[in-house]
Order: sequence, then C-alpha cells, then structure tokens
Amino acid sequence: MGLRHTSRIGVIIIIAALMAATAEAWPHRKAKKAQARFLATSTLIRGTWGENEDTYLAQLVLPRQNEAVLVRLVDTYPNEAPPLSYSTLTSNSGTLLRVKRDRGCDRPFGEILLRAAPGDLIAILPERLSYRPPLEYTPANETIVPCYRTVR
Repeated sequence: MGLRHTSRIGVIIIIAALMAATAEAWPHRKAKKAQARFLATSTLIRGTWGENEDTYLAQLVLPRQNEAVLVRLVDTYPNEAPPLSYSTLTSNSGTLLRVKRDRGCDRPFGEILLRAAPGDLIAILPERLSYRPPLEYTPANETIVPCYRTVR
C-alpha cells in the first residue's frame, strides 16, 4: 500500500500542478496585439507590497481594423516590474502592445480622470489635476469608453 499510495499522490500532485499552470495561462488566450498611442494619464497607483496600476486614455488600432478607437487602458504590473517607459508613453507613432478587453472597467468619458500628459510624473501628486488632451473629436460625457488591459 505504501508505494502504490505514494504513486497515486504523486500523480495527483502533478495533475494539480498542470491544471494550475494552465489556469494561469488562460487569460492570455484572448489577448490581441494592438498599436497603442497614449493621449493622457488618468491615475498612477503605486503600492509597496502589491501590484501597481496605471490608467491611461489611449487610441488603439486593433487587428483587422484600420481605425483608431478611443479607450481606457489599464496597465497592472507587479511592484518589482517597471512601468511603461517614457518613450512608449510619448511615442507619436504608437507602440505595439498585447491587450485584452475588460468590459468591467468601461466608464463614461465624463467620469475618466485625465490628470496629465502621458509620461508626465506630475500625475503621481495627490492634488487634483486636470488635463485636456488634443483630440480630433471629444466624445460626449455620457459616451461609454471601452476598457482594455495590457497583458505583460
């Protein structure tokens, strides 16, 4: 019973580990590569022990689409990882990113805080800031802006 019982436990542990690895990789399946151009910094949340979360107003050009879509882009990353680089945030031509749609963080345009230009560290300050990015078309305040999350 000892060897047979130990073998069964070993098989169960291996199956559990494989299932956990597969479950962790699952969210990346629906990620798409998109050309992102950052227009404004919304919020920069920095944590000491947990994850950091940076939110931006951006234009995305998704695969199979030739037109840019105005989106709320959320970048969540571990505390030890660096944020998106200054050159990424300020690139006029945009940057290729992997993104995933998240309907749970859609917001009306009027509710999105626009604190500073992309890459401007003044957005970290706790005081109230207001920034208006140069947009060809400014949506009405009640227009729902779709939300995407970066996949690192």
